[in-house]
Amino acid sequence: MPVLAANPQLGSAGRPQPQTPSGSAGGPWIRYARTASRVGIGPLATAFGGGPITQPLPSAPGYARRLVNVNTVSGATSTTTSAFAADAPWNLFNPIQFKDPWGTPVITGDGYSILFVAAKYGGQMGVLAAADRSSLPSFSTTTATGAGGGGFQFTSGIPQEGTKGYGVISIGNASVMPTLLAQIVPSSVFYANAPSTLGTPQVTFDWEYYDVDPSNPVAPPGNGTTFQLVVVQGNQTVGAASSTRVQLPRTGGYLTSEIFIVRDSTNARQDAFNSTGRIRLYVDGVPRFDDTFLELQDRMFEDFQTTRPTGVLCYNFKDSLARLQLGLLDTLETAMQTNPGTLVELEVTPWGSQGTGPYTVNNVQIQVVPAGMLAQGLVEA
Repeated sequence: MPVLAANPQLGSAGRPQPQTPSGSAGGPWIRYARTASRVGIGPLATAFGGGPITQPLPSAPGYARRLVNVNTVSGATSTTTSAFAADAPWNLFNPIQFKDPWGTPVITGDGYSILFVAAKYGGQMGVLAAADRSSLPSFSTTTATGAGGGGFQFTSGIPQEGTKGYGVISIGNASVMPTLLAQIVPSSVFYANAPSTLGTPQVTFDWEYYDVDPSNPVAPPGNGTTFQLVVVQGNQTVGAASSTRVQLPRTGGYLTSEIFIVRDSTNARQDAFNSTGRIRLYVDGVPRFDDTFLELQDRMFEDFQTTRPTGVLCYNFKDSLARLQLGLLDTLETAMQTNPGTLVELEVTPWGSQGTGPYTVNNVQIQVVPAGMLAQGLVEA
């Protein structure tokens, strides 16, 4: 049987050839940016209540997507019943602060708000079940007694990327780098019943980043744009069964998430919402949302499809493409524009009476601060 010569006009399969990351000029930035990871800080053995983690972050040839945070405690032993505090293990750090290379705070808050609540509802650390960090294969909770009593392991992170390729931060210059501060809390804050022998937390922060080919030094879309997260407290405390409207500190960017954590006078999270009353989010005196507690719970489930933690409410402005939080796949068309004069308020009529009043309302604000005009649409296309 004769052997047919390959006809280039018809096309033919060939041997794989060595590839380089370079491409022709033009096209989306993401075409030239390869996802990569490398060691950051740690693992560090740091005692409960010990000094803050402030080690320099290493450089990498590209742009940071997120710092992956892995925390493990082993070697603990408990001859009595050990138990976490209500927010543990996510409250391992307080505070956490991440600054960009020019010293601007990008993420500031406590561990529970950043590593669990913002990861779950912010759309920067996975979607659906993967956004709930307690659902990850790496998660393990404490055993109550015996060898290993009081031990745990969990993984979360400090994100920079807000939508695909947008909001990343340069980490290519070793002399101008982002900085991290993370303070480990005392064991009395972490445990409700501490083990008889404390283990030592082992803490790691590793980079996930875009490795950019130096022969094709393209910049990401909106270079200089940041997705900023801050945890702030409402300006008023709330009395049980009152109808208080809580004013929030002013913002000034494009909000993608407004998350509320309600705590009583003992700092315990409480569902201090009356099931027959109304929950309203006001923007400059006008109610943007006016729901019952049941309606808001159902909308949160439709958006995220995960179990709502006690005391937590979320308004999602990152659902441009579907009635679903799709994480990095969003066009930012529904991000809520604010300015430094915008007044946002939360009102419940009436508030509940769970726990021990008065209540405080902590607000986890995630907002885009763009460099120039906000990039809307699929920015990598």
